[in-house]
Amino acid sequence: MPAPFFRTRLVGITTIPQHHAMQVIHPIPSQWPPGTLVIQIATFNEAASMGSLLHAIHAIVPYAQILVIDDNSPDGTAQIVAQQAAQNDWIHLRVRTDRRGLGTATLEGIQWALKRGAEVVIHLDGDLSHDPADIPRLVAALTPSDEMPFDIAIGSRKVPGGNTIGWSVKRHVISWLVCWFTRVILRVPVRDGSSGFRALRIQCITKIDLTHLASGYAFFEDFLWRAHRSGARMTEIPITFTNRKLGESKANGIEMLRGARDLIKLAAQTWVGR
Repeated sequence: MPAPFFRTRLVGITTIPQHHAMQVIHPIPSQWPPGTLVIQIATFNEAASMGSLLHAIHAIVPYAQILVIDDNSPDGTAQIVAQQAAQNDWIHLRVRTDRRGLGTATLEGIQWALKRGAEVVIHLDGDLSHDPADIPRLVAALTPSDEMPFDIAIGSRKVPGGNTIGWSVKRHVISWLVCWFTRVILRVPVRDGSSGFRALRIQCITKIDLTHLASGYAFFEDFLWRAHRSGARMTEIPITFTNRKLGESKANGIEMLRGARDLIKLAAQTWVGR
């Protein structure tokens, strides 16, 4: 058989190029073997937790590829990941300097995995709020033994057995309102539409309209809304979400208002087709 085609570009570990770049420390195959699982983490200023998270994920799913998409964090998150990637060929780093945002970073990671033939991609937070020990349960939920396969499995705080630790009353109320809005107003049949811990069967992405997808905090609800309209099957499994103990939250009032605006636009499309 012919040797697989590899693309390599070497970039200095401590120097981040001043443009949108893929930082590659080792060769990346143009296509991964069938069945490849990709764990995706979008980061900004997560240096305090990054090393522990990478090793925790690998300990649970040693066969998975890990992709970190960093928005040029000033705290050195990318440098930590690059150092780990230099020693481990299952870690990959993408550094973005021309834009920021959880939504666009998550979408780019999904598309990156799709191009390389991954079968399943899981995205989770970079602050240890999501427990890597739940990854095998998410993967298994996509293919239950007693019913048809699912396209999306959501790590849910809102189903029986799910829990959230360390949140204020205000955050609980906001979360409840957003999830209620997603389920009742947007008609997406899930209880935790804002969860950022999900497993996606990568081929379902090809059926979803991703144009003008929300880029901020409404990304997760918008993605599920579009997936549901495309016919994707979804399920939820209970998880415990633990509020970050390291680093600082990126949420702010302006981003929340933008997210609310995007949800209202989706509601208009849902009910009046605009």
